[in-house]
Amino acid sequence: MKKTRRSLIQLAAAGAGSALAAGAAQRNKVLTEKDHFDIGGRGPQIIERARSLGRDYEARYGNCAQCTIAALQESIEFVPDNGDLFLAGSCLAGGATATGNANCGGFTGAGIVIGNLCGRSREQFADRSATKLAGTLMRQVAAKFEESYGSVICREVRAKAGGNCPEVVARAAGWAAEAILKQFAG
Repeated sequence: MKKTRRSLIQLAAAGAGSALAAGAAQRNKVLTEKDHFDIGGRGPQIIERARSLGRDYEARYGNCAQCTIAALQESIEFVPDNGDLFLAGSCLAGGATATGNANCGGFTGAGIVIGNLCGRSREQFADRSATKLAGTLMRQVAAKFEESYGSVICREVRAKAGGNCPEVVARAAGWAAEAILKQFAG
């Protein structure tokens, strides 16, 4: 009986380990230009949800990078809800510097999500071209920042936005959602 129970426990543990490994592999799949998701014509609603969540989170909790990450994770169903991404954004608020003389956290948070979704994996490290798709999507977000704020630098964005960081995060999340959906659901 003792041996049977141990065998069952080992079998269950092996199954759980396999399931975890399979889940991790699925979550870590790098998307390519060939990947497409059917969102059933809900693009405008998804983009508005990303904007709304970004605005609300920044107003309630602060940390523009984390708020952008959370908004994208919760609004786009194929964006992995990866706690490590959220954690990575914790030091990137306010341009990640006391002076705000670095990228806007909303812009950087968008980049973290885009890079995780379709960037270069560790296994692709030697392949410089593997950054192309993520770079293309980030340049789309950067163009929106440049058009609206004249910059992606935190203090410049903040000055142009009149200090309205919740609106900056709303826009960053919306612009990133637009770029992601255009590529993978358009």
